[in-house]
Amino acid sequence: MPSNRLSYARRLLGRLWIFLAGYVVVYLVATFGFYYLESFHGLPDVLTAAYWAMVTLSTIGYGDVVPTTPDARLFVIGIAATEVFLGAYLVSIVISVVAEESQHRLLGTFGTDFKDHIVVLGYAAVGSAAVRELLAQGEQVAVVAETPEQIAILHSLATDRQLFATVGPPGDATILKRVNIQTAHSIVVCTGDDTTSLIAALNARAMNPTVRIVVSVSRPELKQTLKAAGVTYVASPADMAGRLCADAAFRPEVANMVEDLTTTAYGADMEEFLLTDRTPVSRQTLPEAETLVRQASDCLVIGYARPTGGGEYTTVLNPPSSFRFQPGDAIIVVGTLPNLHRLQQWIGVPQGR
Repeated sequence: MPSNRLSYARRLLGRLWIFLAGYVVVYLVATFGFYYLESFHGLPDVLTAAYWAMVTLSTIGYGDVVPTTPDARLFVIGIAATEVFLGAYLVSIVISVVAEESQHRLLGTFGTDFKDHIVVLGYAAVGSAAVRELLAQGEQVAVVAETPEQIAILHSLATDRQLFATVGPPGDATILKRVNIQTAHSIVVCTGDDTTSLIAALNARAMNPTVRIVVSVSRPELKQTLKAAGVTYVASPADMAGRLCADAAFRPEVANMVEDLTTTAYGADMEEFLLTDRTPVSRQTLPEAETLVRQASDCLVIGYARPTGGGEYTTVLNPPSSFRFQPGDAIIVVGTLPNLHRLQQWIGVPQGR
């Protein structure tokens, strides 16, 4: 980002001013000291002494102007030793600033310029699964990890163009600004601690009043509290895992299918597409829409979602055949990844909302 490069240049110049001041002092001492010691032995003027000082300090050393007296030679030895020190000091400054720059970039302390992206706060078990699924879906993701050790793992998952990672308290306003939360499309809060998740969700809502916020909690009784606080969706991994285990006890194939459909790793997925006036299935009945979708992509229509106001949607699975889609509805389909890709090209809108 341009602001980061400017900040880097300012830090470098801030460190270099001591070197530059020292270099100017040594250059002036070399110029006037050499002139004083050699002016009585044929040195014509101060300009020649200044020329000699620059050639000497830059280590060019043409040899056309040289010291001719023992005192001048001792003086040159002192100037040469000082020049070596200045050179080593300059190298140490550059190495130090470059190392700090690299560390800042590694830890994401400069922030990101991602826009319309998804922010994941927390990288525990739920956060890890969420990040991998979002990356598999091709989303641009900014992650707030809670330990520096997690940063190295995150950087191995995707390129900098798709994934930004930083470390810090997930609910801290400074950290939220790093992930550019003001322009985020959605926020997934999964810190592993319900209190921290609640604080993070409230701070995120204050900084972006229109963003979609999804929170993972371990205590299902907090769902209503979070909903009242403006959270869009509250997930309870314990509840979901319990239901899957119950299903697996007497209908394992159903449990396997549900698990497969919630990740792209098995080559199939469930997606939604927001209908507009120009999408082919707008204002079609369910049987008509099913036929069109099947012919275009071999995907299956399994339901719809209709807006109810305030950004909320009501989801209906297996609607009656008399149902008719309208612009603004979301059509929910299931299919293999290639079929879903064909459907997206045909329907003309990106998946999700």
